[in-house]
Amino acid sequence: MRKPRIAMRPVPAHIVSQMLAAMRDETGSALMMRYGISYNTWRKLRVGDPVRDSLAERLERRVVELQAADPRSYR
Repeated sequence: MRKPRIAMRPVPAHIVSQMLAAMRDETGSALMMRYGISYNTWRKLRVGDPVRDSLAERLERRVVELQAADPRSYR
């Protein structure tokens, strides 16, 4: 019996750019605290590799929420 395939997709480049613009440093702990992702996931995002669809959706929501809370950080 085959395992079901996990839906995967890249995070849109504009979201990754917004994340990068708002970051003070790219350490594992900073990424985890701000976005809830590991450094390895961040490396995938930076090069446009696909991640789990559920992770991409959660991350996109988080960026929108953080933008609304502090628009100056996302310029």
